[in-house]
Order: sequence, then C-alpha cells, then structure tokens
Amino acid sequence: MHNALRHPRSRDRVAHGFTVSSSHYWPRIDRSLSNLLFGFAMLGPGLYLILNDLPHTSSYLSQIVLSGMPTTLGGISIIFGCIGMTTGLAGAARKGDDAIDLELSSQGITVQGGYEIPWEGISHVTSITYYNRAPLQISWDRADLNRAFVLHLKEHLGIPRIVTKDGVPELKVKVVHYPAVDYMPLHESVISQFERRRIPVDVEWKSKET
Repeated sequence: MHNALRHPRSRDRVAHGFTVSSSHYWPRIDRSLSNLLFGFAMLGPGLYLILNDLPHTSSYLSQIVLSGMPTTLGGISIIFGCIGMTTGLAGAARKGDDAIDLELSSQGITVQGGYEIPWEGISHVTSITYYNRAPLQISWDRADLNRAFVLHLKEHLGIPRIVTKDGVPELKVKVVHYPAVDYMPLHESVISQFERRRIPVDVEWKSKET
C-alpha cells in the first residue's frame, strides 16, 4: 500500500499513461491565486509602513524589520503566485499530442508532441524524485507525484526538446503535477519496464522550490 496523500484530483482509477488534463493543474492555479491575493494584501500595508516611516520604535533596526516583513512576504508570495499561475495555465491548456508526457507501447515510448522513441534508442534512464525542505513551502504540493525521468538517448531522433550534455542527447520528461495516489503505481511500472528491457535506471533526489 502506498502512503501517498489523498489528492483532490484523485478519481480512484488506475492510470495507464502520463497524459495531462486541466484538472491536474487546478490545485496549482488555485494555490497560486491564493498566493497572489495574500501577496497583494501584505504588500499594501508594508509599503504604507515604509513610506510613512512606521511603526515608531525605540530601535531603527526594529522599525526596518517590522515595516519590511510584510513587504518582503508579500513580494515573495506575488513572485511565486505569478510563476505558479503562468505554468499552471500553460499546463492546463495542453491538448492532443501536446498533452502526452509519457506513454508506453511494445515498440517504445511516446513523449510530448507525439514523438516516438524506440526502446533500443534509450541507453539509460535517470529517475528523479524532487523534495522540498524549505520552512515556507509556498507552491509545493506533497500530494503531487513530484517525479521526472531523464532519457539518455543513443541519437538525437529530431525531437525539439532534446538537449545534449557531454555529447549525449537527453530528454527530460516531467511528471510532477500528477496526483501521486493515482500515478505512483504507473511510475513504478514505467521503471519496471525499463529494467525488464535491460535499460539501466539511476535514481537521484533533487531539491525543488516551485
């Protein structure tokens, strides 16, 4: 049994492929809107205190801290809110082949844009698990899958999002915003498929703030 948190997007169904839908981004959009509202609510009073040299305290340092804290918190919330809203709306707008992140078949895998990669074209895979240990987790959602795959390829294959590192073509497939409670079994199944085909899988943990 998986210990993933119950996700508001969960439909208690078995996932057969990483194909995004707008519902996968609703929590991010909602959280970003809350961050924006909170940010502007804090920024206004903070600027008022700074512009009016308030509050009056016996220590100038204390005055700076008290007047600057609402402005700083508001500014940070607005920045993260804008980033989350932009990426959330862009993700929710994906349709058709563009909505595919990762699908499996007997011949290979299909990635965003409908591009196909044969199994024999993959030299090895890096499975990334993201974590966030920040005391203030503004955009982080523990109920998300928060995973990614990096496919190390034997040749470029003409896929636009491929980058070359140390002479090796790589394609990063993000499966971050899927509800973990539904998609963790699929994630494990994908890793098993790689291993069954003798494709080495490396495991990495990386910090992610947004």
